[in-house]
Amino acid sequence: MPYCPQCRFEYKKGMKKCPDCGAPLVDKLEKESPQGINYVPLRTLPSRLYAEMLQDSLKKEGIPSIIKSDDIAITFPSHGTTSAVPVSIWVPKDKAERSAEIADQMLDHI
Repeated sequence: MPYCPQCRFEYKKGMKKCPDCGAPLVDKLEKESPQGINYVPLRTLPSRLYAEMLQDSLKKEGIPSIIKSDDIAITFPSHGTTSAVPVSIWVPKDKAERSAEIADQMLDHI
């Protein structure tokens, strides 16, 4: 059954376009985050410090982001901002292009 990626409604087989918003229908919906925003990976960074700097720059542009890491040190009250574990930053799919531009300008030397 086809789905609208915008409205998230299921339609009858054979339909190609959402009758409500006009978006092309897809066979499968992407997972949606609890906040209702589809996040995609933007960049993997060498440490939490770089991720937090990029997150701050994105925030100034009104772009929400999520930092993901397997760094267990973050669970301790006195964690640092450096880590030997790579950290990834995720942004809303519809903001990914602008986020990449910001990341490239800020982190082109990494």
